[in-house]
Amino acid sequence: MKFFSRLVCRLLIASIALLPFSVQAGMIGTDQVVASAAAQANRDKVRDFVARADVAKQLEALGLSATNAQERVNAMTQEEVNKVAGKIDALPAGADNSSGWWWAAGVIVVALIIWYFWK
Repeated sequence: MKFFSRLVCRLLIASIALLPFSVQAGMIGTDQVVASAAAQANRDKVRDFVARADVAKQLEALGLSATNAQERVNAMTQEEVNKVAGKIDALPAGADNSSGWWWAAGVIVVALIIWYFWK
C-alpha cells in the first residue's frame, strides 16, 4: 500500500512540474450573450417554422422532403437564418381576414336590433 501511495504522489509531482498551466479567463460582455441567445432563437424559429405540418406539406408539394428541409436549415449561415427569421415575423398570422368582417357585421346587426326594440 505504501508503494502505491508513493507512486501516486510521484506521478502527481511529475504532472505538476511538467504539464503547463495555461488557463485563460475573461469576462463575457452582455452584448455577446444577447447576440448568441438571439442567434439561437432565430435558428430555432426557422426550424420550428419548417417543421410545421402546413409548411412541410407545401415544401413536399414543391419537391422538398421535411428531412431535407431540416438539413438545409442546419446548413444555413447565421446571416441567412436571421434574414429568414425576419421574414417569418413579417408574414401574416394565417387567419382569414374576411371572417372578421362577418363577425363585426353580426355584432352591428345585433346591436341595431337591441337598439330598435329598446326605443
